[in-house]
Amino acid sequence: MITSIVIIILSLALFLYWFRYSCLLILESRLNEEEAQIRVGNDSQENIDAHWDQQLAQASSLSDLQQVRHALNQDLRLIQDLAQRQDGEQTAAPSLESRLLVIDYHLLQISVAFTQFLGVPKALSAVREMSRIVGYLAAESGVNLVAARG
Repeated sequence: MITSIVIIILSLALFLYWFRYSCLLILESRLNEEEAQIRVGNDSQENIDAHWDQQLAQASSLSDLQQVRHALNQDLRLIQDLAQRQDGEQTAAPSLESRLLVIDYHLLQISVAFTQFLGVPKALSAVREMSRIVGYLAAESGVNLVAARG
């Protein structure tokens, strides 16, 4: 019985590790692609990450961080609404990466709820990752819209 419980706990821990690592790799690969585009000179896409980095740099208290979280949640809902409206225009279904990132976003919200009591720096890193996820989803939604109309 104890062996089964230990195996289940270890399996769950390894799954969570794989999940987090996969999400971080997805976000990192996007950043590398954007850097390559900027080096080529194709920087026409607005940089959402820079906007959120600026907002997070100004967040010095928990109330500031809560306002940033609220704005991120609104942006995520807006992106998801736009993606649903695009479905009528023969756009691609959400990718596996975007689905994983949406799940990660919601897990990070739970993480922020627990870490905000430890202080702003701990919660700030989770909110920063949430902003990167919103940026990724916005970029993917824009690419899908261009592909549908093009």
